[in-house]
Amino acid sequence: GGGGGGGGFMPARTASYSCLNELVLTKPHKEGEEATLSEEAVKLLEEKLAKDSKSAEGEIEVVPVEQRLSVVIVSSEVAPFSKSGGLADVCDKLGVALSRMGHRVMTVAPLYWRYEGIQGTGSTREFRVFNQNHRVEYFHKWRETTPAKGSEPSKGVDHVFVQNSCYERSGMYGHHDDLMRFALLSWAALEAPFAVDCGGAVYGDNVVFLINDWMVGLVPLIMTSHYRRYGCYNSARTIFDIHNMGYCGNFPVCKPEDLGLPDGAYFDKLFHDNQIKLLKGGIELADRVVTVSPSYCEEIVTVEGGWGLHDICRSRFPHLDGVLNGIDIDEWNPSTDKFLSSQFQGYDNFFSVDDMKGKQAAKLHLQNKLGLREDPNVPIVAFIGRLAYQKGIDVIESIFGWLMNGDPNGVTGYVQLIMMGTGDEKYANFLRNAENNNKGRVVGYVGFTSELEHKIIAGADILLMPSRYEPCGLPQMYAQRYGTVPVVHATGGLKDSVQQYDPFQGTGTGWKFDRCDAEGVKFGLWHALNTYKNHKEAWQELVKRCMQQDFSWNRSAKRYMEIFGWAKIDPPFHQPHRF
Repeated sequence: GGGGGGGGFMPARTASYSCLNELVLTKPHKEGEEATLSEEAVKLLEEKLAKDSKSAEGEIEVVPVEQRLSVVIVSSEVAPFSKSGGLADVCDKLGVALSRMGHRVMTVAPLYWRYEGIQGTGSTREFRVFNQNHRVEYFHKWRETTPAKGSEPSKGVDHVFVQNSCYERSGMYGHHDDLMRFALLSWAALEAPFAVDCGGAVYGDNVVFLINDWMVGLVPLIMTSHYRRYGCYNSARTIFDIHNMGYCGNFPVCKPEDLGLPDGAYFDKLFHDNQIKLLKGGIELADRVVTVSPSYCEEIVTVEGGWGLHDICRSRFPHLDGVLNGIDIDEWNPSTDKFLSSQFQGYDNFFSVDDMKGKQAAKLHLQNKLGLREDPNVPIVAFIGRLAYQKGIDVIESIFGWLMNGDPNGVTGYVQLIMMGTGDEKYANFLRNAENNNKGRVVGYVGFTSELEHKIIAGADILLMPSRYEPCGLPQMYAQRYGTVPVVHATGGLKDSVQQYDPFQGTGTGWKFDRCDAEGVKFGLWHALNTYKNHKEAWQELVKRCMQQDFSWNRSAKRYMEIFGWAKIDPPFHQPHRF
C-alpha cells in the first residue's frame, strides 16, 4: 500500500497527479521539435493561437510592483524536465502563472539527467547527511513566460537543479536511500535562494516556499531548527502542499544528526506509528498547509480521509486551505489540439463552443481508429485511469452487464464503452475480456498514450470517474473543455469541478453520485444517458456549459497568492528553540 510498512518507498504517482499513473519516466522532447503541418493547417493554428493567447493574456492581472513576491517552488519533479505524474505539471504550470502575474519564481528540483539548455552556475554547497558529506552543484535554466513590453521587463521562471550522483539513477523513487536523497534535496533547496545568482541577483531570505508533498516535507523542520535560529528566513514563510494523503513518506526511525540537524528540536514532529513520516513533518511545521481541492481539504480531517493523520490535519485547520489545481488550457484546447490536426490523422477536426461539427468528426474518427461500429448517434462512455481499486474500476465491472444489455426503458444497452489504463492484472483482464466478448461495442485498452487520451476525451460523450477518493483529478476538467460530460463520484476535486445538472433550472455541468457503488454509478449513468437520448436540446446546452468553464491556472494562481498573503501577515507558526 501507499503509506504502509516501514520504509515504504512508494513513488508518489497518485490520483491527484496524472489521470494515468503507471507512466514511465520519459525524457522530454527537445524544445521546438514539431512535426510539419500543411500550410492551411499552420495558418488555421496561428489564427486560433493568436485568438487564444489574447483571451488568455487578458485574464492575467499583473500585480503592482510593491505586491510582488519571490516564490520558491520545491518539488522532486518539475515538467517538462522530469515527470512521473501530475505533480510535475502542477509545479511547472503554477510557476508559469505566478511569473506572468509579475512575481519572481524559482523552482528547485533534482537534476536527474543533463537537460538541454541548462547551465552550471559554479555554485556548490556541502551538507552532512547520514554521516557523510554530500556536495551538490547548482544548475540553472531561465524560461521566459512573457516577453518584455514597454517598461515591463520580460517575465519567466528560474529553474534551479540540484546535482548529485544520488539522483542520477534510473527512476526517481523507490531507492533504498530515499530518505538521504530527499533530506539532501531539502537542505539544497533552502540554500538555493542564497547560492544561485539568477539574472544578476540572488533571491535572498524574503521568500515564500511552496513545498510539494512528502519528498520535501523536511524543509519546514530544517528552516525552523537551523536557519531561523541564526536569524535567517525570519520573514520567509513555508506553505506545504498535500497532493495525496495516501503517500506519507514512511521511513525507519533515525537520529536528528542523520538528517543534518543540529539537535532534536521539533524532531518528534516527524514521528508516527514508530516510524518517520515526512508528510506529517510538513503538515505540523509549515506556516500554512494547502491541499489540491477545497473538498479534499475537508476530507483529510476525517477518519476516512486522513490516513491516520486526521488529528494532525484537524489541528492545522485555521491554517488549512484547498485550491483546485488548474489544467494547461493551451494543451487541452479543442480548437488547437495537435492530436485533432491533420498532422496526426490526415484531416483536421478542431471544434469550439460556437462550431461543434469537429466533435462529431472526432467521434467518428475515434470509432474508426478503435474498431467500434461507426454510428454518430450512439453515446460513447469513456473511462481513463489507473486500473486500481481507488479508481473504482471494479464498480464499472459490476454494472457492465446492466450498461451493455439494456433496460426496459431503452436507456442503456444502445451504448459504446471505451476503457483505457494500466495497473492491476485482474482489472486488465476485465478490460480484455469485455472487449473480446463485445467486439465493435467495447474497447478495453491496457496501456496509455497521450494521443489516445486526447482523442478519447474529444470523441466521447460521457466521461465516467467512479473514484473512491480523488484529491484533485484532471480528466474531468479536460473532458469539460471538450464538451464531454462528466459523471463522477462526489469526492475531493471531482465534487468541486463538476456542478450537478438541474434539468428544471437548466444549470450544471454533469452528474455526481454520493455512493461509490453499483447503485451510485447506475444513478449517474442512467440520468446522463437518458438526457443524451431523450432530451437532445438540453444535452446540447449542457455540453456548451461544460465548454465555458474556467479551469485555467490563472484562477488557481490568484488563490495561491491570497494564501501567500495570509502567511506573510501571520508570524511564523513555530519559533526556533534557543541553542
